[in-house]
Amino acid sequence: MSTKGETTTGVGSSRSALPLKLSQLQNFCKRDPAGYKEDYDAQSRRLVSLVGILLLSPNADPSPSLVELIQFMAAVSSSSYKGEESDRVAALLMDLLVGSSSNSASNNLKQQPSGSVPLLQTTLPLAALQLHRDIRKACVSALILMRNKGAVPPLRLLQLFFQLMAVVPDKNLRESLYHHIVNDIRNINKNGKRDEKLNRTIQSFFHRIVVASANEASPGGEDSPADYAAKRAVQMTCDLYRRNVWIDERSVHILASAAASPNSSVTSRALRFFLNIEEAMALDQKSSEEKTWADSQTVDLHLHSKKTKARQRQVAKQVKNRMKKQHEREGLLEAQREDKGVEASKKLFPAIELLHDPQGLCETILKRIKSSGSNTYKFEVKMLMLNFVTRVVGNHELTLLPLYTLLQRYMGGHQRDVTAILAYAVQSCHEYVPPEEVYGILKTIAHNFITERCSGEQMAVGINAVRAICARVPSVLSQDDDDYEEGDTREKSTAWDVEAFVRDLAGYTKHRDRSVSIAGRGWVNFIREVYPSLLQGKDRGLVGAGLHRAGEKPLRYGEVRAASGVEGADLLAAYEASKKAAKEGDMGSGSDDEEGNGDDGWVDVDSGDEENEIAIDDDDDNEASESDGEAPDLVLLEGGTNDEDTKPKGDAEASAKDLDLSKFSTNDRAKLQQQMSSTRIFTTAEFAKMQKLVERQKQARRDPRLAARLKRAKAKGEEFADMSDSDGSDIDGDDEDIHIKGAVNATDIMAEAKRKRMSKAEKLEKIIEGREKWESKQRAGGSTNTEKKRKKNFAMSKFSFSTRMKLGEKNTAKQGRKQKNRLNDGRAAKKRRRKF
Repeated sequence: MSTKGETTTGVGSSRSALPLKLSQLQNFCKRDPAGYKEDYDAQSRRLVSLVGILLLSPNADPSPSLVELIQFMAAVSSSSYKGEESDRVAALLMDLLVGSSSNSASNNLKQQPSGSVPLLQTTLPLAALQLHRDIRKACVSALILMRNKGAVPPLRLLQLFFQLMAVVPDKNLRESLYHHIVNDIRNINKNGKRDEKLNRTIQSFFHRIVVASANEASPGGEDSPADYAAKRAVQMTCDLYRRNVWIDERSVHILASAAASPNSSVTSRALRFFLNIEEAMALDQKSSEEKTWADSQTVDLHLHSKKTKARQRQVAKQVKNRMKKQHEREGLLEAQREDKGVEASKKLFPAIELLHDPQGLCETILKRIKSSGSNTYKFEVKMLMLNFVTRVVGNHELTLLPLYTLLQRYMGGHQRDVTAILAYAVQSCHEYVPPEEVYGILKTIAHNFITERCSGEQMAVGINAVRAICARVPSVLSQDDDDYEEGDTREKSTAWDVEAFVRDLAGYTKHRDRSVSIAGRGWVNFIREVYPSLLQGKDRGLVGAGLHRAGEKPLRYGEVRAASGVEGADLLAAYEASKKAAKEGDMGSGSDDEEGNGDDGWVDVDSGDEENEIAIDDDDDNEASESDGEAPDLVLLEGGTNDEDTKPKGDAEASAKDLDLSKFSTNDRAKLQQQMSSTRIFTTAEFAKMQKLVERQKQARRDPRLAARLKRAKAKGEEFADMSDSDGSDIDGDDEDIHIKGAVNATDIMAEAKRKRMSKAEKLEKIIEGREKWESKQRAGGSTNTEKKRKKNFAMSKFSFSTRMKLGEKNTAKQGRKQKNRLNDGRAAKKRRRKF
C-alpha cells in the first residue's frame, strides 16, 4: 500500500482515510505490528525495487525518498518485526554497501560459523565506490541502529565496517564507523558483563588484520587498504586498553605484532602506546576522580527559589552525598598513606610487562633499525624504536649485546636529540649487562662530552649520564685485581683503569661552570655511597670515610649475595634480648623493694617455673605474643637460668651482653638470622621493627659519629633506648608523581642550571601557590600583632616611634659616610701635596 489512501486492518474492520507518512506508519507498526503488516510489506517491496534500480546505475541521482525509506525499514524491522524481516533488511543494506545485487554478502556471512573469525576483504566493486555519499551514510546509520537494538550480531557488522574503512575514502564515514565499533565493544563489556568468547573472536580478527598488513607491507612503501585497516585496528586496541576494557595479554600481543610491522605508521602507533599508556591512564584516572569530587561538592541549596518539601529533601540528599564522598576520599587517602604492600605495588602496571616474547620482538626491531637506510624510516620513528627497545631491555633485563654498539653510533657531540640518546642508553643498562659492553659506552661519553672542548651543558649531561649508567650497572666500578694470578698479565694490561676514571670525573667538582660543578658533586656523592675506596681521602667525606672503613664496595659481575633469612632478624633478636634483660632487671629491683617494705596488706604468691617465664612487655610485644600468652624465647643464651632465687641481680645485664652482635662473625650472624627466620612467624609490627633496625644499622655504617654514639650507649646498656615501640613506618608513600618502571626521562640527566628554568606559566603557578601558603591561616584565632603591623596603612604609621628611629639611624649613617668621605678626600690631598 502507498503512503496515502484508505487503510484497512487485517481482520476486515475499516477505518477512515488517513494521509499516512512514513513516520506515522512507523508509529502505527509499533502499536499494532500485525495490523499494519501489509503496509510494511508494501514499503519493503518498494525498497527492494529502488535498491535494484540504484545498483544498475550507481552514478545516477538517487530517489529523494530513499534515505527516509531506509531509515523507516531499519527502525520498524528491528523493533516490530525482529527476526527474519530484520535479517532480510540488514542483508539488503549490506549488499547495497558492497555493490552486490545477489545477496552475496549475506550468503558469505551466513556460511561462516557463528564463532569463527571473519575475514577482511580489502577490495570493493566499482558500484560500491560510486555509491552516493548520502545513501552510504544512510545505510551505515540504519545498520548501526539495528545493531544497537540487537537485531544484527556484532561480527557481521565488524567485517563490513572494516572493509568500508579500508577502501572508501570518506573521512567522516570512517570516524563514525570507528566510534561505533569502539562503543559497541565497550557496551558488550559494560557493567561487568563480559562476553569473553566474543572478545577473543574480535581480538583474533584484529590480530589477523595486523599480521596481514605486516606480511604485505614493505619498509618505506605506500600505505595500502590493509595498512589503513591495521592502523584502525591498532588505534581501537589502544583506545580500549586505555578505557580499561581490554587489558589482557591478547591485546598486548596485537600491539606487539603491530610494533614489529614494517609499516612506519602502524609501528609508531604501537610504540607510542607502549611508551605512554601508563601516563595517559594515570591522567585519565586523576581527572575522573577530580571531576567526581567536584560534582559531589556542588550542592543546589535553592537560595533564590521557594522552599518546598521536595526541594528540602533534594538538598538533604545532596549534603548527605557530599559528606559520604568526603569520608570515602579521606579513607582512601589514609589507606594509600598506610598501605605499603600489594595495593601500593599495583599502581601503573606497565603494558611492557605483558609481552609474550620480548627478546624476539627487540631483536626484530633492532635488526630493522640496523638494516634500514637513511630514507627508509624518519628519524623520529627510529628514536621511537630505540626508546622502546631500550625500555624493554631494561624492564625485562634482556641480553641484547648489539644494542650497545648501535647506541655508540648516535652519541656524537652534534647529534640531533643526543640527550634523549643518552637517556635511552641509561634505560638499556641493568645489572646483568656485561661490564665490557658498558665500558665502550662510558668511553664514548667521556671522549665526546666530558672534555674541555665541550660546552658546560654538554659536560654536565655527560657526567650525569655516566653516573646514571654506573648506578644501574655498579659492577663496572668493581676491580678484579684479586682474580688475577701473579704471572697472568694479559687480561690485566687491557683492563679499564676505573680508579683513574673516577678520580678524573671527581676533579670537575671545582669547575668554573656551575652546572658542571653540580654534576661533579653528584658524581662524588654517588661514589661515596657505592665504592668510596676509589676516591682520594680528601674527597671521601664523612659518609665515604665511614663506608670505606666498613669495606663497602659493589658486587662483581655475576656475584650474588644469597640471603640466609629475613633481613634484620638477628637485629630483632638482639633487640628483644636487650628489652627482656631490662625488664627482668626492673622486676628484680622491684622485688627487693617489696622485701624491704614488708607485707603492708599484700598477699604473697608462690611463683613457679612457668610464672618466671612470663614477662611484662610493651604494647607491640603484647600484640605479637597475644596468641601464645608469652613472648617467644627463640634465642638460647648460654649460661642463662630461669631460677630467680639463685640468679643475682646483675644477671639480666650479663644475659643481654651474651648476644653482642659486634662480637659475632659473619657466619654466626647468618646462622642466627636463619634460625630466627625458620623457627618464627613474624608479625607486621615485627617486620616494621626489623626495617627500622636495618635502617639504623645502615646509617651507623654511613655516619661514624652515629656509630660512636651507639657504641657509648651500648657500653651504658642503652643501645636501644632511642628505638620506639610504635609499629609505624617512617617511609612516606605519598608521592603524587607518576613513576613508570624502567623509564628514564631526558630531563633527569640534563644540566642542573638548564633543568631549573621554568616557563612563565610554571613561575606564575609557583607564585600563586606561595601566596596561598602565606595568606592562609596556619593557626587558630585572629591575626597577630606582627601581621597587623605589616598590613597597617603607612599614613598611620609614618610618624611612629619606630619609623622615626629608622629615619634617625639612616640619617646618622648618612652623616657618618659623608664625614668618612671628607676625611678620605683630605688624606688624598695631603698625599698629593707630599708627592709634588
